[in-house]
Formats: sequence, C-alpha cells, structure tokens
Amino acid sequence: MKSIAKLSILLLMILGASIISCSDDGKDGVDGLNGMDGEPGTANVIYSDWLDRPVGTEATIDGTSGMLYTYSVPQITNEILNSGTVLVYMQFNGADIFALPYTSRAGNSINTIEAITTLGNLKIFRYRHDGLTPTIAVGSGVKFRYIIIPGGTPAARSINLRDRSYDEVCELLAIPK
Repeated sequence: MKSIAKLSILLLMILGASIISCSDDGKDGVDGLNGMDGEPGTANVIYSDWLDRPVGTEATIDGTSGMLYTYSVPQITNEILNSGTVLVYMQFNGADIFALPYTSRAGNSINTIEAITTLGNLKIFRYRHDGLTPTIAVGSGVKFRYIIIPGGTPAARSINLRDRSYDEVCELLAIPK
C-alpha cells in the first residue's frame, strides 16, 4: 500500500511539473520601451567645461615670479589632494590641446605654464625660466579644463593617466571632449 501511495505522489509531481513547465504554444510578451542613455562618464570622476582664462595677477611662488590665474574648484578636497589625481589641460584658440605643465618659447624666453592644486582651488602659474620680467601673460584665447579623479577610481589606480594624451584620457574615462 505504501508503494502505491509513493508511486501516486511521484506521478502527481511529474504531472504537476509538466503542467507548470514552459511550452512553445504560448506567445512571447511584448518588450518594454528602451530607456534613454545616461550621461557618459566614470563614477566619481569630475570634469569641467573648457574655462576661459581668469584675470591674472603677478605673484611669486617658491621664489619664482610669474602670472597667477586662480579658479575656485570646491571639488578639490583634502581627500583629492591626499589620494586623488587632478589633470589639467589647456587649449589654444579652440584647437591644439596640451597637458600641463607645458613649456614653450614665448617672447624670446622659455616659459612654463603649470597647474597647482590647493584646497578648493586650481591655480595656473606661468613663469619665465630666465627669471626676468616682464612676466608673460597667458593669452586670452587659451582655455583650461580640469579632470578630478578620486583615489578609489579603478582607472586612476591601474593606469598612469599623466602619460596619456588628452584624447586617451577622455576615452578611458568616458568623458566628452
């Protein structure tokens, strides 16, 4: 009697499974609407638009005279200064793009334009290598852009982004150019 009961339960389980399982006689459901694509980018990476050059002031940094241009960038926090990366690029008249620091010959003198990051600020400093004056100002057609990468961002840890071109950095971090 027990074996008949076990056989009956087994048959009921098989019958139930076959009823519940999928079959080919039903119609597929209708796909939902596709959502809009989100903004490109990499989690936690902050980047600016191309910024016009602010008004400069003559300044001396570490005994070197030059022109100083300051942007307020509240995203440059102590955490960024201690473990993140700030990349800065400049663009000449909407065309050529160079990473800072950038050294060239201007006004018959070798000059360097470099980025200095401090808490809440990005400073652009241009100075002559010969130490003479007048200091040469950054041209009004020059724009700057910064990319802030927190220390916990995988791309910042695994790739030396400072050795990459502007285009490569934008592609790696999915940043619109």
